[in-house]
Amino acid sequence: MKKLFLALVIALLLPASLALAEGQAQDITKQCQFTYARGSKNRNTMQDDSYLTYYTGKYLEIAAPEAQPVYGLYLSFSQREAPYGVQVLNEKGDWVVIEEDHRRYANSYLPLDGLTRFRIVPLSGDVINIAEISLLGEGALPSWVQTWVPFEGKADLMVLSAHGDDELLFFGGVIPYYAGEMDRHVIVCYLTDQTSCRRNELLDGLWLCGVREYPSMGVFKDIKNNSLGDSYGFWGEKPVVQYVTGLLRTYQPDVVVTHDIRGEYGHGAHRVCADAMIKALAHAADEKYLPGQGDTWQVKKLYLHLYKENEIIFDWRKPLDFFQGRTAFDMADAAFECHKSQQSNGLIVQDWGSYANNRFGLYYSQVGTDVEKNDLFEHID
Repeated sequence: MKKLFLALVIALLLPASLALAEGQAQDITKQCQFTYARGSKNRNTMQDDSYLTYYTGKYLEIAAPEAQPVYGLYLSFSQREAPYGVQVLNEKGDWVVIEEDHRRYANSYLPLDGLTRFRIVPLSGDVINIAEISLLGEGALPSWVQTWVPFEGKADLMVLSAHGDDELLFFGGVIPYYAGEMDRHVIVCYLTDQTSCRRNELLDGLWLCGVREYPSMGVFKDIKNNSLGDSYGFWGEKPVVQYVTGLLRTYQPDVVVTHDIRGEYGHGAHRVCADAMIKALAHAADEKYLPGQGDTWQVKKLYLHLYKENEIIFDWRKPLDFFQGRTAFDMADAAFECHKSQQSNGLIVQDWGSYANNRFGLYYSQVGTDVEKNDLFEHID
């Protein structure tokens, strides 16, 4: 169902010539034969459309159906991501590694050279944990296959989100509009360390929104409280501010968007994002702060959600060419549906009411206040 949902939504935003391209690789997973490692667990969970269930074993062996070699391997991992390899039998009958992936991404696509029998093995640790697997035949990749690449160069825009789904609920069309329609270089950063399920869900959502460079996953254990002080008390204010400062120096964004100072509905982690970013602005540009840890960087503009001064109100309901007439609101809403684990929390994507995701205020600027108030990059070449 997940593959079908992603395919249908992405098909709507692709040109017809691409969405209906002939020669598309077929998903042959159900026709393949699996051989499981002795002592493995949860053998029948890799095609159940759930990131909560996962196979655990020392290896997973796959035999392709007759006359249908495997040309593509697409995996979604569970637990902590680790390097993995693909093995084949050599002439001596020994399993040897022919492909490796050391990126430690929550999901991974590897092109294969028409293999008929191979194994997936961990390159570190004793077992590999696979939540979902897809095996593809020869041809062009389906739209739902995510081929993430590392972020390179400097960012135009940084979006700092406390958790996966906040970037859609509270920032609405920012990511689809700027990453997709405007083709800006957008880095999406998360403060908290997500579960493996939520990491995979947020990747599904970002892919729909036009993001193709892998986001920055957070490192702070997720806790829920309604106090800035309690959150800092749990994580430590200094480590958080240093971490956010490091994000600014690493990605060098011109513009930053993050949470409401009051944490939208009061969430402590949301409050920390705003407070730590405000502090990090000065630190990132200060040569005396953490000397030797990255080049100093001066952010040009910082926008906070729901900030009342120098307010900018976006219209996320305009049809966008990049998404074939669908709007930034449509894409944010569809992307939030990818967060299956969060659908029962009562929150929805909304550009109205107390948490309207189209309202931002210019908290800080090196280039003057906005005049037109219709673009985060006003006054920035």
